[in-house]
Amino acid sequence: MGNDTKAGDDQRFQRKTVLVKRALQLKYIGMVFLSVLVASMIVGGDVYYSLMRVMLTECPSVTDRVVQFNTVLLVKVALYLGLMLLISLYVSHRFAGPIYRFEKSCQSLSSGDLTHRVSLRTGDELMELQEEFNGMAASLQALLQKDRNLAHRLSERIEEIAKRLPAEAGGARDDLKAFKLELDHLTKSFKL
Repeated sequence: MGNDTKAGDDQRFQRKTVLVKRALQLKYIGMVFLSVLVASMIVGGDVYYSLMRVMLTECPSVTDRVVQFNTVLLVKVALYLGLMLLISLYVSHRFAGPIYRFEKSCQSLSSGDLTHRVSLRTGDELMELQEEFNGMAASLQALLQKDRNLAHRLSERIEEIAKRLPAEAGGARDDLKAFKLELDHLTKSFKL
């Protein structure tokens, strides 16, 4: 049974959209791509220039081979850059998915659902943040439950006091009933 649940959880968490947070992922991919491209151009260009200069001055007859080499080199560079784009897309997806889940969880929490917890896939980034977030939600839930219990006890106490008031204290009784209603609704908007 444990394996069925695990398979169900894995299936539930499979993302079908590669660009979960389009702006964030595209910015990340662009930064990684430009960083690698600039570093490659500086180092590769320097090595290429130095080698070609030495080769062409030492052996001018290899010019045809240099043209072939340049063609192959350009194809390889294009393939490497394509591979780097795919890798940066994969890495950005590993971060963007959890960030998206945290945003949705924050929306649930801010709407009053204190039972909601973040649930990331095994191996996702930000697992430590998930633990901290879920701990925070549990603490808030416990604090609010404590306040709800106190409000309930105060409400019952007010009802007892209102029952003991003499019949001629109708105004005070009405005030206590209104106060009791306010206490009863104090934490009702939260799901505990």
